[in-house]
Amino acid sequence: MTKKKFFTLLIPIGILAGGIAFASIMITKANTVSEDFQMEKNTLVKYSGNEELCVIPKGTKVIASAAFEGNDDIKRFVIPEGVEEIGYNAFAEMSNLERIILPDSVTKIGASAFANCENLTSVYIGSNVSSLGSCPFAGCEKLTQVEVSDNNKYLTVLDGVLYSADRTVLYEMIPARDKNFFVFPDTVAAISPYAFWGCNNLEHTIVSDSVLVIPPYAFSGAHGLKSVALSFNTTEISLKAFENCENLEQVYIPDSVTLINDSAFDGCSKLSIFSNALSQGEKFATAKEIPVIYKPVYELNYASSLREQYAKDVAKKAEEKKAEEEYYYDLSKDDSLGAAIVVNNEAVVLMDPHKIQLESSVSENDSEFAADFDYILKNNIEDNIIPENLFYLKSDLTNIDIPEGTKYIGKFAFARTGLKSVVIPEGTRSIGFGAFYHCDDLKDVTIPDSVTQIEPQAFEKTAWLEDWYANSESDYLIVGDGILIAYKGNPADYVKPENVKSVSCDIQ
Repeated sequence: MTKKKFFTLLIPIGILAGGIAFASIMITKANTVSEDFQMEKNTLVKYSGNEELCVIPKGTKVIASAAFEGNDDIKRFVIPEGVEEIGYNAFAEMSNLERIILPDSVTKIGASAFANCENLTSVYIGSNVSSLGSCPFAGCEKLTQVEVSDNNKYLTVLDGVLYSADRTVLYEMIPARDKNFFVFPDTVAAISPYAFWGCNNLEHTIVSDSVLVIPPYAFSGAHGLKSVALSFNTTEISLKAFENCENLEQVYIPDSVTLINDSAFDGCSKLSIFSNALSQGEKFATAKEIPVIYKPVYELNYASSLREQYAKDVAKKAEEKKAEEEYYYDLSKDDSLGAAIVVNNEAVVLMDPHKIQLESSVSENDSEFAADFDYILKNNIEDNIIPENLFYLKSDLTNIDIPEGTKYIGKFAFARTGLKSVVIPEGTRSIGFGAFYHCDDLKDVTIPDSVTQIEPQAFEKTAWLEDWYANSESDYLIVGDGILIAYKGNPADYVKPENVKSVSCDIQ
């Protein structure tokens, strides 16, 4: 069976103002312009290469419409600081693209910029977008994570939905959001076209009282949708608003609705319209030979009921977890290798892996454990990349030898470990977001000149950085190839030093 693709010829809507925190991804080669990049001054018009990791040339300000559209080779990008605009369809239809991290400099994202990237799973948006086209991620069926910088004043993500910061505009539901219900926040007054395209997990929704118009294509392509309850303030249902919602069984159309576009429910083969006698909803249904019902199959508060049950289930699981934890012995206070707990009326023996390791080790000195961590590291590096979260929360990791040849250290790779010192080897190009975050004992850090990008929070809450804040005579901490990672002076007095090539900290 062929899968219908999202039609990406869209009209940009939604104007945001705000900002995008810089968090670049992996770098594996020098950032030089090759023949694969068709450039017109500072605009990247087209890319014809077949690299899995594409490093966009420094100096690029605009990524033109369809510049990478349909490229099935690229998995990840390095988008450098300085890129300001991403054109319509710029990264659309890229079947192997896995994640995107946008730098601070980006101010505009065009319509359907990443549409139909079927393997895209995560996107990081930082702090400076001032213009957002419609449905940038429509059809990205595996997209579960869209993260927005805490410093962004104009854009937010809440419960898998992308909004304006004040939540008056609903831009897009993240396609792989896993809940089958959605109750609009009362603040939402406007919905972007294609906002729910490809959200196949969504089955039931209640539209807020502030929404007066259901815009063109708002719910089109939401193939799992079963019921919709419009508010008593809704007056209009626009062009193809629910097109091809083939599982839509019930839409409540209140008396307040006075205009329904002739194509509003095209392709809704299972639809019944729940409305009152002599209403515009009844007249429309009769004219279109759509069944009219006067008693609902789904109550109007059905989505709210699902939400309440979900909240109860979450609370119940939390209580069960707390109850189970009460059975634990405090393993740190005795010499036992484990403890028994009762789960669902069955006894379960829990072993303390740290004590098992101590009992079974020939040697209990630190070098033995360090060697184990080194072995894990060497066997998890792929394409010279240290995976994100690899040692996250491993407090017993106090020493590590980062191998020569490493190019990129992933997001939170060593965060909250017990590291005391670290030497980044020559040749490393990029250090990911929060890579050494909250390594409280990390006092000695060596960063070579080969490092050209350090993402925010990489060394935040380390003893090394705290010591610099407390004792450095300079207001600027510059490392690697001219990267400013900390500034402690008055923001009003900030002047970018001549030797600084990039800034990975906030100047506020």
